[in-house]
Amino acid sequence: MEIPVWQFVRIMVACERRPNSRLLAANADSWAELDEALTGLAQSDFDAYSNLMMHTDVHIEAPNKIELRRVLDSLLRDLKLAKRRTRAGSTERTDLEFEISELQALLDKLGGRVSDEERDGGKPRGGSGGPRPPKSGRGPGRGRTPDKGRG
Repeated sequence: MEIPVWQFVRIMVACERRPNSRLLAANADSWAELDEALTGLAQSDFDAYSNLMMHTDVHIEAPNKIELRRVLDSLLRDLKLAKRRTRAGSTERTDLEFEISELQALLDKLGGRVSDEERDGGKPRGGSGGPRPPKSGRGPGRGRTPDKGRG
């Protein structure tokens, strides 16, 4: 899949903070090459740096689309929090609004946020991940101690 370089950079930086990222591993060579080029351009030719970031597409390997969607979801949360800390009408806020809009469009194109069913492969969740639906045949008062508030 082809995406703008700036999106690829955001995704790869986020993946660097994730242990055992398959997405990072699949794109390690192109990320290292692009990071080196961007670092050099940022120091020597800001116009070329900007052009590469904003007007060039790069191929991203996504062997696990769920991981990519999770990374995008996490990025969007971080950017939205950052946006709240900016002044209305500021350049920083405008830039963040652009990034949020474009990354949200990419996430939507990939299928949106990862649902519980996708994440768990359709298996019931264990642990304290939130309320669970009652098992069939069990409802209030069947096989449980009644709640103290019930009458």
